[in-house]
Amino acid sequence: MVRSKATGLSVRAGLQMSEKTETVKTLVESLSPSELQSLGVYFRSKLPKHPLEDKWGISYDLILDAINRAQDITQRGVRGVIAEAVFAASVLPKIRGWEPAAIVGDLPYDFKIERDSDRREITIQVKLQRTENSIPLTRKSFGPDTFIVEVQKTRSGTKKRKKNGLSPDTAPAAPEKTRPYQFGDFDILAVNMQPSSRDWTRFMYTVASWLIPRAGDKRLIEIMQPVSRVRSDVWTDNVEECIQWFLSGAKKIVFDMEGARKKKLEERAAKQTQRRKKKR
Repeated sequence: MVRSKATGLSVRAGLQMSEKTETVKTLVESLSPSELQSLGVYFRSKLPKHPLEDKWGISYDLILDAINRAQDITQRGVRGVIAEAVFAASVLPKIRGWEPAAIVGDLPYDFKIERDSDRREITIQVKLQRTENSIPLTRKSFGPDTFIVEVQKTRSGTKKRKKNGLSPDTAPAAPEKTRPYQFGDFDILAVNMQPSSRDWTRFMYTVASWLIPRAGDKRLIEIMQPVSRVRSDVWTDNVEECIQWFLSGAKKIVFDMEGARKKKLEERAAKQTQRRKKKR
């Protein structure tokens, strides 16, 4: 009986709170822009601060102003972090049969998932579609309906490479760039397509081993990769489909650079032949 009475009180309290909220909403709708701004400052003082505001000792609006003033390269970095956050919030929890796994240390991927049935692991790297001066980047050589994603690490550096079987300490210095990804660093590439779609939840996926290799070193992934705007046999907007592609072990490539060069040479030769025929 006491439990029933307590429940009744909580229901009435909830109704009263709802009525107060609706009354406040009605009053707010009647305010002028300047009054709304003043009220917003007041409400902000009553609400808890974001952890980053406490950590940095500065308000959120000044943080946003600083980002807005920053150069394009800085804003791209911030937008890349936002893409990762969106993936974690809107994609990761919805992958059926898999669950997120903890990542320890500075690793060449952003997320790791484990299959519920056998704990099989898959690693995922998230990148934002490449822009220049806030405009989505394209290349004619990759064809229509294709944009660009920049696949390299955000920090630069070099390390000593072994030479003639000697260790880095005893071998002559042979610097090796550490920004490029190597094949095997991650399993799936997820590209956030917000710059062209205006939708932060729009991703395209491909298998990492299908990316174009670097011309001078086949172990490395080429930096500028084509990413399709629409679904194809090598790009999908469904992460679960891409997982199945990866598990199948199929061998493909997102773009055949060598084939494209040969086709261009053939077209050039055909045009030269036509010109010769016309001159005759």
